[in-house]
Amino acid sequence: MIKALEHQEPDRVPFDCRFTYEAYRKLEKTLGYPEDKTIVPRSPDLGVTPSIEFLKGFNVDLYYIGLNSWKNEPSFYFGAETFQDAWGVGFKKISSDSGTEYFNDSHPLSQATQKDLEKFAWPDPDDPELTAGLQERAAYLSNETDFALVGKFSSSIFEQAAALLGMQQLYVDLAQDPDFVMDLFNRLTDIAIKLNEVGLKACGQYLHILRLAGDDMGSQRGTLLNPKMFRRMVKPFFERLYHQSKALFLKYNPKGKLMAHTDGDVYPIIPDYCEMGLDVLNPVQPYVAEMEHEKLKTEFGDRLSFHGGIDIQNVLPFGSPQVVTREAIKVMKALGRGGGYILSPTHYLLADVPPENILAMRDAVLKSGNYPLSGL
Repeated sequence: MIKALEHQEPDRVPFDCRFTYEAYRKLEKTLGYPEDKTIVPRSPDLGVTPSIEFLKGFNVDLYYIGLNSWKNEPSFYFGAETFQDAWGVGFKKISSDSGTEYFNDSHPLSQATQKDLEKFAWPDPDDPELTAGLQERAAYLSNETDFALVGKFSSSIFEQAAALLGMQQLYVDLAQDPDFVMDLFNRLTDIAIKLNEVGLKACGQYLHILRLAGDDMGSQRGTLLNPKMFRRMVKPFFERLYHQSKALFLKYNPKGKLMAHTDGDVYPIIPDYCEMGLDVLNPVQPYVAEMEHEKLKTEFGDRLSFHGGIDIQNVLPFGSPQVVTREAIKVMKALGRGGGYILSPTHYLLADVPPENILAMRDAVLKSGNYPLSGL
């Protein structure tokens, strides 16, 4: 992975795969592993980290290291009807064809004024519970495994504001009360930077990638905000987070890379991400306007590496294993030439993805992802 992110061709395309709880359980059973009851989600996103042995056997190349929960945050358990996190944001369980999900249905700052921000009970990024045992875990993984280690510590800015206000209210406030939103974004940026700081202080010397929290700025048809509004009202806060976090990370690993997640069509603002110092763009979502992989590689492949690319909306849940294999080969051919690509689904795998399709994706990398890729 290190060689790929230096825009060189390694032995093969690196492979990454992350799971929600139900998707992991299905794959665990399919592969004949005994049920590991210690693998449970810790938050409403339902993401889980399988055991080291499982990930090694599955040929995953990346391992994610995160902070612990805040000391006073209620414990989340799968199947709970409702949950309230450390920010006071509420979630409600829903069931769909994709399995169990948790929908953000309560927004503690939906009626807030700027004065209310001063009194709000912000989570404490200096809570020592967040980093308890983190250095020891990272040192073990660095010394005893071949995983490339990814630190994932920070909270988001735009998405956290939407969770606190509600997305509709955030859009209204951006137009009608920008001073309030700027104050909110500023506080959220401070917290995100501090979370990266405490995570890096604990284990930065062991990490290869620092991944920022997801801040989706795209939809299926275009950017969520007009690019001019993004540059005026959002980019300054992203820029502060990116620059300060990357500068700190490079003190621990001078060759470290900064990764960020932003779904949807973000083509019009990719140059802005390059200016902010981004090294790895995730998830390179296909089949949305303007995000053709060949075009992205041609225009930005000298400045960015790409992580993701495998469609979770249609190909993985509804395609046959043969369709998945063809898709993986097509994406490797488009994004993998000259290095600079890590193949991965564009998000956590949900319960609607058949295990045989997950295996087909993995096997396509192992069988067809060897460099040189000229045979694809």
